[in-house]
Amino acid sequence: MSMASVAAQADSNVRLTPVEKTRLLLCLVDQLIPGADGWPSASEAGVHGIIALRLFVDGAPGMFEKIAEGLGWPMGGLGSDDPDARIEAVQTFEAADPDLFDKVYAAVVLAYYETPFIVEAIAMTGRPYSIRPHVSGYQMSPFDYTRDTPKHGRGHYLTTEEMRPVDTSGLHLETNKTHRWGVHR
Repeated sequence: MSMASVAAQADSNVRLTPVEKTRLLLCLVDQLIPGADGWPSASEAGVHGIIALRLFVDGAPGMFEKIAEGLGWPMGGLGSDDPDARIEAVQTFEAADPDLFDKVYAAVVLAYYETPFIVEAIAMTGRPYSIRPHVSGYQMSPFDYTRDTPKHGRGHYLTTEEMRPVDTSGLHLETNKTHRWGVHR
C-alpha cells in the first residue's frame, strides 16, 4: 500500500463517532493507568468520563481527531490487541505532541486521584486522604514544643509572644499604589 493511500485511508477514518471517541478515551486512560493489586484501572474508576467533561466539554474542535491521529487510532495503534503496539502508540503521541500529551496525562492523573474509588483505595492503605481536605482538614496532633521545635541548627524558632509586626512605614503605602492583579491600595 502506498503512502498516499495510507494517508487517504487515515483521513477517511479521522471522523470519530461518539462510540469510537468513548473507546479511544477508555483505551488511552487504561494505557496510562492500568490498575492492579486492588487498584481499579482508570476506566473502571470512570476517568474517561471526567476527561471528556474537562477536555472536550465545548466540543474542542478537532481535539479528538488530533489525539486519534497521534495515537495511530485509525490504523490500530492504541486500539491494538498487542500491548507493545499500544505502548508504542502512546510514546509516539507523546513525542509528536508533548504539550497536548502533557495536558491529557495531567488531566487523567488528577481525575484518577479524585474519584471516590481511588480515595477509598488510598484510605485502605492506612494513609489519610480526603478529596476535599480544605473542608475538614487532616487530623494533626497539637503542636508540642519539645517535639516540633527545629533541631537541625539552621534558623531559629520564635514563640508567639516573641513575634513583632513588620515595619512597613518605609513602603509609603498611603501614597504608593499597586495595580498588579487588580489590587488597588
